[in-house]
Amino acid sequence: MKDKTIRIISPVVTAIIAILDAAVLGYGIFAVVKLIQQFGTMSIIFAVIEVFALVVAILVSKEVLSNGVIFRDDEAEFTGVDDNNVILYDGVKEIEAYKDTAASLTKNFDMRHALIMFTMKDKKVNTIDLGIVANSTINKILDEFKARTNAESINFNQVKKTELFGKKNDTAENEESNSAEETNDKDMNIDF
Repeated sequence: MKDKTIRIISPVVTAIIAILDAAVLGYGIFAVVKLIQQFGTMSIIFAVIEVFALVVAILVSKEVLSNGVIFRDDEAEFTGVDDNNVILYDGVKEIEAYKDTAASLTKNFDMRHALIMFTMKDKKVNTIDLGIVANSTINKILDEFKARTNAESINFNQVKKTELFGKKNDTAENEESNSAEETNDKDMNIDF
């Protein structure tokens, strides 16, 4: 099969990088204007800092845009991961993708990351954190693995509902038990 690359670009990270790149460009315009208006030590320092910031912005943007999965003839490589990033098709027994899309105000961004878990034939499990990505990207990756591997099962699990009512019942029971304990404590306290 022909090599194929699927980019894994998080919309949130892309927006943040775009804002930071715009800030670097704005600072660059400010530094050039100051350099033209007042040629001095501080203007030169601003220009040097701007050159450094431009280099960093270019490298970070390149890194964000280069993350993805490269599907080769006998393996897949996740380019945004440092360890255990190469998956051999022959060794894959089962693939499971997981993404939490349930509404919640108590979850952090890292709890929203999509995960792909590879269960290998030698019983090892390799988990790849894809970050915050769209469902269509996960489906493209899983479809490509379906075409290239002989995995026994390939699943995509999404958590779409919260356990809000379960938590309310638990908190109501906890409040009742706490109020009962407070009543008992008040009865036990005797003022002299």
